[in-house]
Amino acid sequence: MHCLPEITVASDKPYWLTRESFLAHFDQDDFLCRESQEITNAYLASWFVDVTENPRRFMLPAVQLIEGKTQFINGRHRTAVLFNSMHEIPIAVTRVDKESQELFQSLSFRPLDVQILIEIPNLSIKEQLP
Repeated sequence: MHCLPEITVASDKPYWLTRESFLAHFDQDDFLCRESQEITNAYLASWFVDVTENPRRFMLPAVQLIEGKTQFINGRHRTAVLFNSMHEIPIAVTRVDKESQELFQSLSFRPLDVQILIEIPNLSIKEQLP
């Protein structure tokens, strides 16, 4: 499915993030703190700006880097769904404090242009997930 990547706030920075970098450097306790550990391989309609729009605009998961650790603002489930089928996923970084500069560099983010269509897995879109 081709989509335009969408950031929540104009100051967010969109990037590509590899699975290896995610597993090596992201706080897995923060990532896994969802109430449900079961991942439904589908999208929620709310993950798109307007599900009927063409091309669709996909809201990127958002993280911040605070005190040398990653912290999800939103998008834990989205991240898990994308990593089920993709080696590199789109993600938005909202903030990097001065204690997290070294961590930011180690993540090897690759810039993402929000004006260019990206391809995400072709999954069903649901109003609710179980």
